[in-house]
Amino acid sequence: MKQITVAVCIDDENGRMFGGRRQSRDRVLIADLLREAADRPVYIGEYSRPLFGNDVQVTVCKDPIADCADGGVCFAEEQPLKPHLGSIGVLILYRWNRLYPADVYLDIDPMRDGFSLISSSEFTGSSHEKITKEVYGK
Repeated sequence: MKQITVAVCIDDENGRMFGGRRQSRDRVLIADLLREAADRPVYIGEYSRPLFGNDVQVTVCKDPIADCADGGVCFAEEQPLKPHLGSIGVLILYRWNRLYPADVYLDIDPMRDGFSLISSSEFTGSSHEKITKEVYGK
């Protein structure tokens, strides 16, 4: 079975997007995700392309979670996670530690959906004083 890593950004109430737009962006967070991926490919949707520039490690595709290769990393801004639960071996939640307007929310509960917290850390972003990174595994 395919096992991938999926990274998602959420606010204090698990909000992801509002009005078809991301809630926020942070270049330090993107750099952290690329470091986390190491030499593995990173799959993103077209909407996420401006965040990653021309990084050769990044593959832009229509459905990044479905298209993500076994062992790959997916940055999911718009895509629901629930249909892909069987493929997600590692879930990375980047928490903005703020409340933003939202109309798209995280559609899973990591603990209830079979994940265990592996690690939690904080770092200072380029636009956020504190970003919390939680890594969950199955």
